Amino acid sequence: VKLFGANKVKSVEFTGKNDNDPVRTYNYSVKFNDAPDDQIATVGMTQKGGHVLWMLYNRPVEEKKIEMDKAKKIGVKYLEDHGFKGMVDTYYIAEDNTATVNYAYQQDNVTIYPDLIKLKIALDNGDIIGIESKGYLYSHRERDIPEPQITEEEARAKINPRMEVLSSGLAIIPTDYKTELFVYEFKGKVNKNDFLVYINAKTGKEEDVLMIVNTPNGILTM
Repeated sequence: VKLFGANKVKSVEFTGKNDNDPVRTYNYSVKFNDAPDDQIATVGMTQKGGHVLWMLYNRPVEEKKIEMDKAKKIGVKYLEDHGFKGMVDTYYIAEDNTATVNYAYQQDNVTIYPDLIKLKIALDNGDIIGIESKGYLYSHRERDIPEPQITEEEARAKINPRMEVLSSGLAIIPTDYKTELFVYEFKGKVNKNDFLVYINAKTGKEEDVLMIVNTPNGILTM
């Protein structure tokens, strides 16, 4: 009920539990006062702690009234109101009059990409119609962030000199081996293409390069 507002909820039905996934859930079906009974939300709450692991509200969004910048701010406020402090938007995609926005935790001006929450926002009225918080619930903790062993200038010297750097900062990124790396993140351009380059803040090694794709629907990384 807290997810949607008590005045909107018509009924909540327990639909079973999932003991198979690493994070076990109690699952619920929610009906709303001002919606047909087939437009339901399904919710997975963690058995331990009672956190929302996922939510999907199946309702049509017929028109777009809200611009992307406002939608991102609506998402941040929603997260703050539900106890997720210090979240910043990173990437998004908009389609079918909805926006899916990735939010990452930020600690001491370091962007913590493993601590990720995805929100699906209806662009007709700003309703949150989807949540996926697995990354955050699996990974979130206050980290002991070290001092970089190399300066930003030394890290910048490691990247392609043809890249025009537009912004930079410190970040923690996940690896395929379920570890984390402390890096400098550089956003920039080579020719007309946008890239993200990650340089290890301890060793100076180039850890990853991602191409940013500006599609008609949003900003994605590849």
